[in-house]
Amino acid sequence: METRKDSWDVEADLLLAQTVLQHIETGSTQLKAFEEASEKLNRSKAACGFRWNSFLRKQYEKDIEDAKRTRTQNKIDGNIVSINNTHTDPAVTSKKKVTKGKEKVSLEENIVRSIEAPTLLNHDFLISFNEVMDQLGNNITVLRQMTIELAERLEEANDQNKKLKIDYASLQNEIINAVDMNVLIRLADKVSSKNIEQITG
Repeated sequence: METRKDSWDVEADLLLAQTVLQHIETGSTQLKAFEEASEKLNRSKAACGFRWNSFLRKQYEKDIEDAKRTRTQNKIDGNIVSINNTHTDPAVTSKKKVTKGKEKVSLEENIVRSIEAPTLLNHDFLISFNEVMDQLGNNITVLRQMTIELAERLEEANDQNKKLKIDYASLQNEIINAVDMNVLIRLADKVSSKNIEQITG
């Protein structure tokens, strides 16, 4: 079977992966990494992006996390780095050195220290943001359903409360009527006893 001329080989995959990791580590975006890789590999940015997201990303999950940690540490240390337009061998630019007990990145000639505007939203952030928004949407739907159910239960409780009030009032009336009847019977007994005494007396 003939191999496609535009097929990805190990070296191309490695160069693409190192370029993306380098951009993540220095606070750049993956879109810029795809632009740089497309020039080095003579491929389109879309092809580089597709290859990374569909094939390479899962293989480099640990390296991605390491690059993010390095980026965060650089921000904490006040070392904001930027990738300029010159391109060097990614294998060289990934070397690290230890300075005063803290790990700092040395990216040779193509990295300069500078203060830049906040990093643009990258693909990873957008995916995470969309996942969070989907979860929030699901939670809102569940909360709405619970609110409807609670409203129905409250309505039932109010109906039962009204019925209990009616039953209580009815019971009170029956008690009052029963008491009144007993009083009337006693009075009737007394009256009839006096009448009998008068007649017999």
